[in-house]
Amino acid sequence: MRGLRVPVAAATAMLALLDARDAAMLAAAQTAVVAPLSELWVEPEPGRDLFSGPGGAKLAPNPSVTYKVIKIKEGGFSEGYTVLDPEQRQWSIKLYPEARTEVVASRIAWALGYHQPPAYTLEQWLADGAQSENPQPVARFREEKPAFHGLTEMGSWSYATSPFRGTRPLAGLLVLNVMLANSDLKDVNNMIYALSETREGARRWYVARDLGQTFGRAGGATGSNSGSLRDDVEEFDRTKFIKGTKNGKVEFDFPAKYKAFFEDITPADVRWICGRLSRLSDQQWSDAFRAGGYAEPTAQRYIRRLKQKIAEGLELGS
Repeated sequence: MRGLRVPVAAATAMLALLDARDAAMLAAAQTAVVAPLSELWVEPEPGRDLFSGPGGAKLAPNPSVTYKVIKIKEGGFSEGYTVLDPEQRQWSIKLYPEARTEVVASRIAWALGYHQPPAYTLEQWLADGAQSENPQPVARFREEKPAFHGLTEMGSWSYATSPFRGTRPLAGLLVLNVMLANSDLKDVNNMIYALSETREGARRWYVARDLGQTFGRAGGATGSNSGSLRDDVEEFDRTKFIKGTKNGKVEFDFPAKYKAFFEDITPADVRWICGRLSRLSDQQWSDAFRAGGYAEPTAQRYIRRLKQKIAEGLELGS
C-alpha cells in the first residue's frame, strides 16, 4: 500500500517519546499508511484529567436547566434523545445501561492518547418532551456540534480497512477493546471528525466513539448464556482476557465474528498498550469511574480486574 509519510519533524518528536523497542516498528509501519498516525493517536501528556475529560468542566452540560427534546432515538440498545439546552447547544443523550460505561471507556481511551469528543454523565436532568416524568434518569451527554475544535462528523471508519492497519497504536486500540469487554466493534460505532484547526497534530481524527457495550460480558466469549454485555461487574470479573499464543500471535477470549481484526496481534502489541495503562495513577483510574457516576466499591472492582488484565498482558511473551 502506498501512502503519505508523517512530516519528519512531527514523526521525530512523537517517536522520541516512545519506548526504544517500539520506535523502529512505529516508524516502519507509518510509511505504509495513508494518513498521519496522529489522526488516530498521539503520545499523551502525563496526568490527563479523567474526571473532566477532553472538554474540561467548561464544556459540561448544565444539570440545573431544562432540555427540550427535539428527537427520540430509534434503534440501538439504549434509549435516548436529541435535545437542545437554553443556549441552543444540541446534545445526543444516551440512557442506562450505557450512560456510565461509555463515558468511562472514553476517558480511558483518551488517557492513552486516542482522540475522543467530550462526553459527560449526568445523574439527573430535566426534560421538556421526554417519555418519562422529571427528573430524568442517568444519561450520557455528548454535544452533536461541539465548539470543541470545531468537530464535524465526516462518516464512519472500519477496523478492517483502517489506514492504520499494521501500526502498533491501532493494534493497541483493538487490545483495549478486548480488555474493556467491548464486543460491539461495528463500523458505525467509529467516527471520522474534521477539525477547524490542527489539534494534537492533526486536522482530522479517527475516533472509536460509541464505547457503551463495555464492562460486562464479551459477547459470549466465555461461553456463558447469561449476564449482561455491558455494565455488569460480576460478568466483567468472570470474562477472560488472553487464551494464549499461537505462531507468534495472541489469541483472545473474544467473539469469533471479529477474529479477522485480531489475527496479527503480537505479544509486543499487548505489552505496548498494557504498559501505557500501567502508567495511569490510582487517582486517574478513580476519576475515570467517578466521571461515569460509579459508586466507589463498584469502581474499585472494575479497576482491580483491569489491573489484573494489565499484569497479564505485561507478562505475555516475556
